[in-house]
Amino acid sequence: MRSLVTSALLPKIDPRSYTAEEKANIDVVLKLRSVPFSERKGFMHPQMRHHRWGFMSLADISGMKDGTGYDAQSISGRVDTIEDIIAKDDRVWAVWTMHGVHTGQLFGIPPTGRSIEILEMGVWRLADRLVAEAWFFGDELALLRQLGVVTDEHVRAGEGGPH
Repeated sequence: MRSLVTSALLPKIDPRSYTAEEKANIDVVLKLRSVPFSERKGFMHPQMRHHRWGFMSLADISGMKDGTGYDAQSISGRVDTIEDIIAKDDRVWAVWTMHGVHTGQLFGIPPTGRSIEILEMGVWRLADRLVAEAWFFGDELALLRQLGVVTDEHVRAGEGGPH
């Protein structure tokens, strides 16, 4: 059975046909995703550029664009389950489900103690087995709903929750 990502994006890619570089790049990303935040710098190129952080809209709304809105304490017991991963040349795309408990400040939202399960996506460009560029996208509306910040009534009324 093929996943949504490989079916929708690259229907003709057979994982057995990956080049050695593509296989190595997938391995680097899988290792990167498996280590704690404190160990991830070892996978980054010295001039690594983030083009978009996972919850960028929440950072924009909260004014916490400098990385202070989210850290390892924001979601305890975090486990990322890779749903799909594909590679082409120096790029790797992955979709994962993040599971955890909201136990620390998250873009100005005080800890709720609620369990969360959010779908995220990342794209990495690698150079010399290090991440040179990265883009991350998260389901911010699902996160806000699960934390109780935004309700369906807010969405229907065109509101964005507490201001």
